[in-house]
Amino acid sequence: MSWKVLIERGNLGFSAAHFITFEGQCEPLHGHNYGVRVEVEGELTPDSYVLDFVVLKNIVRALCKEWDHRFLLPLNNPHLRLTEHEDAWEVVYNGPLTHGAATTDGVTRYLLPKAAVVSLPIDNATAERLAQQLARRIADRLREANKLEQLDRIQVGVEETEMQVAFFTLDLRTHPSGDLSPPV
Repeated sequence: MSWKVLIERGNLGFSAAHFITFEGQCEPLHGHNYGVRVEVEGELTPDSYVLDFVVLKNIVRALCKEWDHRFLLPLNNPHLRLTEHEDAWEVVYNGPLTHGAATTDGVTRYLLPKAAVVSLPIDNATAERLAQQLARRIADRLREANKLEQLDRIQVGVEETEMQVAFFTLDLRTHPSGDLSPPV
């Protein structure tokens, strides 16, 4: 048998800026009030619960706070040239922007103070990749608190708007470390 618990809405979310590259173009810089939904599945503990709601909410709120009011920088995007300076990140995109936006030289440059940036080991700041990062980070925090053992899966949804939610499911039995490379 397997059980699930779900936390969503309320103060589970963050406001952040980003842009994504797709189909040879780049969106203009913009932001969202992201909502976060987390579902964990597993066996019941001896106390007859999957995971204490309070523990899960505290972890998710803390992780959301780290991204709140920041720019989400994808470190592994092949279309961006990134330069880390002592106090800032320089982000350069050479190519067309979506929605008819254009620069005079075809190059878009951003210079962002480091304090305003969350650098993420992802290829694009899509809701899908954000959900994946949150799932991995939640698993890490649960592991640190010795609360991961009875869990089978963590599913995270990241909502950009009321109509757009991306989900990622981390199967902890297949990938107990949270690493998504094939098991050895």
